[in-house]
Amino acid sequence: MLSGWADEQTYPVVFRLALDAPAEVVYLAGSFNQWQPRTTPMIPDAERRVWSLTLRLPAGAHQYKFVVNGVDWRTDPNAPVIDDGNGNLNSVVWVEPDGYNRPARIGDGHITRSAIRHNPSDLRDRNPIGGQLYLCLRVRKDDVAQATLVYRQNGRTRRMAMTPFVSDALYTYFRARLPEADMEYWFELRDGRMRLRLPAGNATFRHRRGENRFDVPDWVQDAVFYQIVPDRFYNADPTNDPDPSQPIDFTGRIEGDGFYGGDLQGILQQMDYLRTLGITALYLTPVFASVTHHNYDTDDYERVDPELGTNEDLIELAQALHQHDMRLILDGVFNHVGVYFFAFQDLLRHQEQSPFREWFIVERFPVAVQWNPNYWAWWNIPYMPKLRHENPLVRRYLLGVVDYWTRALRLDGWRLDVPNEVPDIFWREFRPVVRRANPDAVIIGEIWDDAGRWLQGDMFDSVMNYVWRGAVLGFVAHRSLTPSQFDQRMAQLQVMYPRQSLYAMYNMLSSHDTPRFRRECGGDLNRVRLGLLLQFTAIGAPAIYYGDEIGMDGGGTPDNRRPMRFERTPDEQSLFEYTRALIAMRKGSVALRRGDWTTVLVDDARGLYGFVRHHNGDAALVLVNVSDQSQRATVPAWNGISQWAHAVSTHTPTQTTFTVVEGRITVDLPPLSGTVLVPSGNSSIGGKTQ
Repeated sequence: MLSGWADEQTYPVVFRLALDAPAEVVYLAGSFNQWQPRTTPMIPDAERRVWSLTLRLPAGAHQYKFVVNGVDWRTDPNAPVIDDGNGNLNSVVWVEPDGYNRPARIGDGHITRSAIRHNPSDLRDRNPIGGQLYLCLRVRKDDVAQATLVYRQNGRTRRMAMTPFVSDALYTYFRARLPEADMEYWFELRDGRMRLRLPAGNATFRHRRGENRFDVPDWVQDAVFYQIVPDRFYNADPTNDPDPSQPIDFTGRIEGDGFYGGDLQGILQQMDYLRTLGITALYLTPVFASVTHHNYDTDDYERVDPELGTNEDLIELAQALHQHDMRLILDGVFNHVGVYFFAFQDLLRHQEQSPFREWFIVERFPVAVQWNPNYWAWWNIPYMPKLRHENPLVRRYLLGVVDYWTRALRLDGWRLDVPNEVPDIFWREFRPVVRRANPDAVIIGEIWDDAGRWLQGDMFDSVMNYVWRGAVLGFVAHRSLTPSQFDQRMAQLQVMYPRQSLYAMYNMLSSHDTPRFRRECGGDLNRVRLGLLLQFTAIGAPAIYYGDEIGMDGGGTPDNRRPMRFERTPDEQSLFEYTRALIAMRKGSVALRRGDWTTVLVDDARGLYGFVRHHNGDAALVLVNVSDQSQRATVPAWNGISQWAHAVSTHTPTQTTFTVVEGRITVDLPPLSGTVLVPSGNSSIGGKTQ
């Protein structure tokens, strides 16, 4: 018998690095410490050549790197290396749970107890939303023949067979959905003659209406986001352009990435462009005073960067967007600051005597801005000193800034830069400040891997969905994932996050931190179109990085931040119109914005994949062919709908209406292509040929 538990079991893992020469310090950074190296120093031998550390980690795969002398990031020469899905190569260590030394086989009468998990305080396991209660139970993969939910309401006991929804390398996840009510519940597991109950004995889990509430702004799942780096978008006021030949600060450094003069007035002047495209929410990278083009090193949170405009320009932009039913999201950089930030300047002047010395993490004095600094800085870059959020004065100052701008602009949300490097205490104070200032404001975190712990109703609403992006890169851009592997990734997302966060995910193909999607596709516009089609039919809100709608090219930073072009070639105009059609289709389909996802076709041999998004009577059928040959896709008709119409395709279709024959619908797909069909009665949402 088992009791329910919330804490994951951990296992000792030894990390070891042997160097050719002595090192001053070696850190360990990885997915287990949010890639913050200074939090995990390693232990040297007497000669400081061999460094080791033992950590206790939960089961699963953990990515990591060694950081030598604070600046030299290295993979482990004695461990496998994998791509994290976004082009970064990391070492990986695999931690196996207890009991996994015995092979799992359904029907063998054994159940691996260490794998079983249901945490009723985790929204991924117990989530009330929209009058429904979603319950999830984790077991070992290929280990349990049947899982049953047993629940008691008003003295009456009922049973419900749970569905094995998705599996990963270690686990299978069973799900159940039922009307929300006050209840007691437990799980019964069966495999062969083995029976287990969770929790054990006569104990039960309990659910009461009103518990585990997590409200995400309703508008987000309907949004179409557009990200702009203001300096790179449109220059409406050359008088505020900086001189790129002049040093940008007292260290004498030059802005190597250059300035292009874009400003807030430029965004205002291009409002018609955004409206024509169909954008409903604008996300701006940082706009507050800084010395760089990207403004991620804030010197003054209370003042718009003069090279971008004035505070009044920002207020005017927010008002103009709201007048056109568009939303504004600002980038909140609260982990670190710039070298001209008032508290850091005081620290430089007064050193140990500075009243702001506890605003930063200083390892030794005197403090000076130099490489491998003696204070904590973001990725050890001396121009970005890290704030000490454990200090309540730091939190109070930052939260005052957040409250001011959220109210002054009636701001619709914050995108949070590197929030994994900021203590949770700050985000738990941040959320109520934002909600009081604007109850409808969304909070989106920049998290590159599993963000589940931040999406429990006390910190963020959503995250930039790099996990989704990595799957699309593998499936379409790099062609390293099969349809079945891509389908598994999509299913895993549905158990990775609470439903309300999943539908508010910020789904982007590119960002200011990644190569452009066109570059990832090797310049192949067919693959670009296919990626866009998947983006606008996915669960979550599509987010366009400026210029992706015309297929702008660019490699890693700063090449991915080329200035926007408004004069388009014929190919770029065609892609622009295609993106417009996708946006219009999504806006017209409640199924694509709010519907469930059901996979209807997985054919690895022929490179075919298909799914239906469905919501009440609305539906959209999405079919893709990732092979280099034309293919004929045949799928069961959805929900008895007999007539279907073409909505949007990556290509010019030869057929625009489809009739179900013997319960099935057949569609011909060219190489590297995709199409979206809708019930004929809903054909007004699309019907465009591209």
